[in-house]
Amino acid sequence: MRHRRPRGRSIRRCPQCRSERLVYDAALITGQVYHCLDCDYVGSFVIETDEAEPAEG
Repeated sequence: MRHRRPRGRSIRRCPQCRSERLVYDAALITGQVYHCLDCDYVGSFVIETDEAEPAEG
């Protein structure tokens, strides 16, 4: 019997500035490409988590 994690909201974050403000740019021959609206990162590597990171402070 396999145990599966419950599905929650998936959050994608920019690998440079950790912002959640990513937009999907392209997906044809290049594959998935994301653009960060905060730091202008463009690339296919993003950080994907199941829940929000705790606020620092």
